[in-house]
Amino acid sequence: MRLFRTSPAGPEERPEPRPPMALPARNLSDAAYLRRYFKTLLALALLGLVLVLPYTWWWLYESGDVAVERAVEAQAEGEFALFGSGVSQDFVDYKLRLYAAVRPDITAVGSSRVMQFRAAYFRKPFLNMGGVAGNLAVLRSTLDAMLRIHKPQAVILGLDFWWFMPQWEARPFGEVPPTSGSYNYGFESLKKPWSWLLDGKLSPAELAAPLLGPFGHGFRAGRYGIMAQQTDDGFGPDGSWYYTADITGRKRPFDYQFNDTLSQVRHGIKAFYRAKAGQTGPAEEHLDAFAEIYCRLKARGIQTFVFIAPLSERVLTALREHEQDYPHLFALRDALLARGIDVLDCTDPRAFASGDCEFIDGFHGGEVTYARILRAMADRWPALLSYVNMERLSAAIRDWQGHALVPDERLTSLPETDFMRFGCSKRQP
Repeated sequence: MRLFRTSPAGPEERPEPRPPMALPARNLSDAAYLRRYFKTLLALALLGLVLVLPYTWWWLYESGDVAVERAVEAQAEGEFALFGSGVSQDFVDYKLRLYAAVRPDITAVGSSRVMQFRAAYFRKPFLNMGGVAGNLAVLRSTLDAMLRIHKPQAVILGLDFWWFMPQWEARPFGEVPPTSGSYNYGFESLKKPWSWLLDGKLSPAELAAPLLGPFGHGFRAGRYGIMAQQTDDGFGPDGSWYYTADITGRKRPFDYQFNDTLSQVRHGIKAFYRAKAGQTGPAEEHLDAFAEIYCRLKARGIQTFVFIAPLSERVLTALREHEQDYPHLFALRDALLARGIDVLDCTDPRAFASGDCEFIDGFHGGEVTYARILRAMADRWPALLSYVNMERLSAAIRDWQGHALVPDERLTSLPETDFMRFGCSKRQP
């Protein structure tokens, strides 16, 4: 018995031929096709936003890049927490919040060139307000904002020589509000993590850190902001800044061997603008503007100590080769003294036994440099002795001469390297 037919079927057994299956019509107009295309794109974009925006918001929260309130709370409670945000480098609002929480007896105010004073060298509550002023008008407005919050007993004012020239600031008496950061969840902040990823500043693992937290590969506690998370760069509880990545050799310094600063000097740009023809010293209006700030503090009963911030040996040597172009630097001390402002000129680090091995870059001294400055100030002004811990200051200078950072295990266990390749001898902690 055959189960399968092996011979061709007869005519009566053949099925009727069936017409071919009709295909869908493909006669959409160009306009309809474009509408469908863009609707699909819009749907995909909306789906991406539904997934990406909440995750990015979560990432910013977990990384601490916009966590000003949480950082300040942790720091004010005595925790060694770092705030190093990549979202904004305009941190006056952060500093003012920290100032309100700490209410220090003594504070240091100025540009980034005062940010290396540490609370460890003071006997009384101290807060570093460095980085809040880039010119005289902003210095005035920021001091006013600080005094509305709290009046300290003493203020250390660090001066940048370029503040005293019209090319840097045309209106030193101008009404300029304190600058304000942008630590929020706005569009600019939300796009940062993705741009960092594309630029190679953020690894895929770091972008996935909130998801990896339960597995022990998430963000670190006590570190607020991606710089603090990655390299321990940031503001400590005393408001001072830690240049940890540069000093420990984790990244190549931007101003390697002070080349960028020396280039500015050669070309007479940025902070190193040359004086205009006929200019023989600091601008009179700018001297008057600082004298008004100084007298305002003194009139309120605040002890005020003024110093001119230092330059590295290499940079100062380059400036001295064109001394006639920088009268606003080399005549600044005498011009201030002529207005009754007692000032310590720290322009030359050799005057207080510092040098290039203790500098972060061409015009930022490190922690040991500023420990030396503080000791020199206390030697000059005995009124500072009630605030300064001279024993700890002298021990740090003795033990860590030639270094930019005094080691602190709470910060990092990595030792300082000869990060500028100047042949500096760096000891192990």
